[in-house]
Amino acid sequence: MFHGSGVLFFQQVANPLLDAVARVFTYLGSQYFYMLILPFFYWCVDRRRGHQLAFLFLVSMWLNGLLKDLANMPRPSALFDGVQVLVRETSPGFPSGHAQGAMTLFGYLFLEYPARWWRVLAVTLIALIAFSRPYLGVHYLGDTLGGLAIGLLAVVAFRWGFRRGIGGRWPRRRKLILSLVVPVILLPLYTEGVAYQTLGFLMGFLAGDLYAFEAVPYRTPARLRAGAARLLLGLAGFAVLYGLHGTLIPNGLPELPGYALLGLWVTAGAPWLFRRLGLAEEPATAAPGAAARPVPAAGSEAPGAEARAGARLRGGVPAHTGPVRPLAGLAAGLLAAVVAGTVLAQPPVPRAAYGPMAGSSADRPQPLVIAHRGGDLRPENTLESFRHAASLGADWVEMDVHRIADGSLVILHDETVDRTTNGTGDVHSMTLAEVKALDAGYWWTPDQGRTYPYRGRGITIPTLQEVLEALPEQPLLIELKDDDLQLAADVARVLREYGATGRVMVASFHDRTLQYFRTLAPEVPTSLASGEALRFVVLQRLGLTPYHRPPGIALQVPEYHGTLKVFSSGLVRLAHDRGVEVHAWTVNDPRKMEQIFLAGVDGIVTDRPDWALQVRARLFGQGPGR
Repeated sequence: MFHGSGVLFFQQVANPLLDAVARVFTYLGSQYFYMLILPFFYWCVDRRRGHQLAFLFLVSMWLNGLLKDLANMPRPSALFDGVQVLVRETSPGFPSGHAQGAMTLFGYLFLEYPARWWRVLAVTLIALIAFSRPYLGVHYLGDTLGGLAIGLLAVVAFRWGFRRGIGGRWPRRRKLILSLVVPVILLPLYTEGVAYQTLGFLMGFLAGDLYAFEAVPYRTPARLRAGAARLLLGLAGFAVLYGLHGTLIPNGLPELPGYALLGLWVTAGAPWLFRRLGLAEEPATAAPGAAARPVPAAGSEAPGAEARAGARLRGGVPAHTGPVRPLAGLAAGLLAAVVAGTVLAQPPVPRAAYGPMAGSSADRPQPLVIAHRGGDLRPENTLESFRHAASLGADWVEMDVHRIADGSLVILHDETVDRTTNGTGDVHSMTLAEVKALDAGYWWTPDQGRTYPYRGRGITIPTLQEVLEALPEQPLLIELKDDDLQLAADVARVLREYGATGRVMVASFHDRTLQYFRTLAPEVPTSLASGEALRFVVLQRLGLTPYHRPPGIALQVPEYHGTLKVFSSGLVRLAHDRGVEVHAWTVNDPRKMEQIFLAGVDGIVTDRPDWALQVRARLFGQGPGR
């Protein structure tokens, strides 16, 4: 189900004509198609069902994104599955958003409209949209079937709720508060760009729809000419607002009220314009004494509300009474939130402004491969491993530096020499002569302990000066291992003495040490220390990075911290706005390398630079990342 055989089954009949057909149907499952169909249904076909459909669909799509983020499963790979990948996607694979979206949209309409021709068409569209994805090499068969199943469950659950009027009798004030607050609460759970779109639009749509049924009533379905005019005019306004949003509003929390304004345009702004221009007729007056049916969905008004609201209109234009005033207040509040969030945000930082080592990842042909301690193919943190990584073509070599008893700067990861040498003891208590007497290749083995080919070969723990001399042009990532201000001062001094400040980046887990290093060598690029990185990740989850200026130029994070997912394309998106590159560590699985490369990472720190270089070459072509 989650391997290439299912994809290859579909692709065995591949030809250019079917490729084109599959691309058409995969477009029908894209957000761009849904931007057309949902407003069309709300404006021109059935306003009540349009409310239900939009509510159901937006929640289903947000849930799809959350499940993708939690499952974090790879997509089919030309490199590892031998399939053709005709459409490139960067998000995780399971569940398929196209399959889930098609089942949600057309599954709901299948149940609402019993005409046989329509039901045959709905089933056909669901199948063709869903299975265009494995044909195009975008999803495994399991991704597609999972998306269909989750979409069906969403339709059944929501339709059950609609029929029972769950939430329909709640006070309107409570519904408004829930519409505005729940999306904000949900946002930190899943912070990709599409989450802001979905939750923001849902916020504005539900909040606006609470009042728009009475404030701006109109009749649906629309006649053909009026419906076409409504659609063109409404989509034109939507496109203008969408363009302004993308141009003016910074990424992050301000996006939420920005997209909410788009939802408000669909429910209230466009209908008001339709009435103003005579493109929408006043609904028929409800029969005297007729009882309104229960509200079919949280946030909607009962049928007949539009007719009762007709008395609030003067000459086809809504009067400023009743629900019109809170609707205007809602629009003003969202606009004020957008303006305040945009004005207070710091401008994006160009990533080319930090000197030759950082460069601009936007200008690089491909992401960096950073050899962790020189890689696992030779004894770690030795000149042997560093030279080998450079010979493979690794863009940077990463190493760890300690300051020992006599003030020497030595390259070693652990605080003790036990794991990598034939000696024992804390390296900080040793002199350079004692360190140099150790065999740094003693425990390295390529075959799980059957052989130790580097024992007795004269491989020693190098000093920082020896590395700079041996690799005079190789870019280096130097980690300050100890919380030691003197270590920071000595490293800054040595880098200047060897003229290496333009080809290194300095990192540390210790905030105090790295901050001190920056004061001594401001020309040397640095990553974010642990506390700084944690602060950035938390702010990213809250959408508040537009109001933060990071002190370093690279955010180096693991994919997971325990069970908490840290690395994501959403993190990359907001980090880039702050002029910060994202490096993922330590990635040693080739499938995971491919997934992280495609998510937009600027560099991968790995023990297997050979594998990373091969994967990168297959994805982006030959050539260095720097």
